[in-house]
Amino acid sequence: MLVKGIMPDTEPTISVGLVLPIDKQKSIYISSNIDEKEYKIKIVKGSLMVNGEKKSQLLLEKESNESIFNLEPITAGRGFHWQKKINISINGSLKVMIIEDNLFIVNEIGLESYLMSVATSEMSGECPIALLEAQTIAARSWIIASEEQKHKDLDIDACNDDCCQRYQGTQNISELAQLAVRKTRGVFVTYDNEICDTRYSKSCGGISENNENVWNDVPKNYLRGVFDGKKIKQPNFSKENELQDWFLKPQDCFCNNHHVNENELKKYLGSVDEEGEYFRWKVSYSPHELINIINTNLSESFDSIDELIPLKRGVSGRITKLEICGKKNDSTYKVIIDNEYDIRDALHPKFLYSSAFIINANSNAQSAGEKLTLSGAGWGHGVGLCQIGALGMALIGKSSEEILKHYFSVITIKKFYD
Repeated sequence: MLVKGIMPDTEPTISVGLVLPIDKQKSIYISSNIDEKEYKIKIVKGSLMVNGEKKSQLLLEKESNESIFNLEPITAGRGFHWQKKINISINGSLKVMIIEDNLFIVNEIGLESYLMSVATSEMSGECPIALLEAQTIAARSWIIASEEQKHKDLDIDACNDDCCQRYQGTQNISELAQLAVRKTRGVFVTYDNEICDTRYSKSCGGISENNENVWNDVPKNYLRGVFDGKKIKQPNFSKENELQDWFLKPQDCFCNNHHVNENELKKYLGSVDEEGEYFRWKVSYSPHELINIINTNLSESFDSIDELIPLKRGVSGRITKLEICGKKNDSTYKVIIDNEYDIRDALHPKFLYSSAFIINANSNAQSAGEKLTLSGAGWGHGVGLCQIGALGMALIGKSSEEILKHYFSVITIKKFYD
């Protein structure tokens, strides 16, 4: 496992969890392209069975740089509204184990090989090379910075999915993605002589967010909210007219539908991304639907929902503190949610696209039986690099350095190894 804060002088090997105990997966099929071996793996009465034979664990070593292991299936979009099962092919070596009576599968792989897959899992291999270079440098920096180390308890550097970085194998790797990795080999985003914890999301919606407004974290100078285009006067979200105008009459910016035509966007997105409106979106709920969603997601028992009241917004308009007001047992009842992730989790049957939204209903709308509409901006937490905005910049000829310095502003780009 990588050690936080260590600057690499050679390419490191990293460990990536492909199947986690949380997936509660009991079986998988693995095949090798080199020796054409097949491994039918399942858990039977707490034991790991491989082709009918009991094993304590299974180690599959790569035999050459051309070694490929095929896994069917694994989870993609773990915990998000696009969660699904996919089949993948990967380089490197595999270790198959049991944790808590569930499969746990780890891939050991060189960082640069890993990044070829990340670039074309997060976005499509059809993207311009400037976007693929910027995405690759950001992904390389993030995993080495290891700021959160979300899966330290499992002794792995990252999982294969959106909670860390998408890593969906070799299927979508393009020649451009390979070129982007070779051209940027060993290149990192740095600030104050440290590799940066370079976050990114699908679409900032027009303004990226300060890191401390999303995570319980100290403010980072390179993770400040920036307008995704030419400089404008920052909207004052405490003023109702400016708040409404931002969501309903958005400014020109790199991630909007002018720079990235919505009809063409799908070819640039990752293979598991859904078609939809990433820059501006709407969801509507009847009173009954809203009550069911909130009660289910929060394990509450509201009899009615009267209002959703944003108590605090970040610099991007994302709500970071929300009050839910209603009735319970004929009495007024309130619940306060105080972070953007939980807000998104509470207000959608699966997961809301972002917490940047306005509520288009008057205070009596729910009691009057009208639908409540959330009019929103962006997909994801919005911190750091905006992937669709970076795509928009690349499409108009901006370089990877210009893209990275736009979103992370105060950074220096350095090469640490050849």
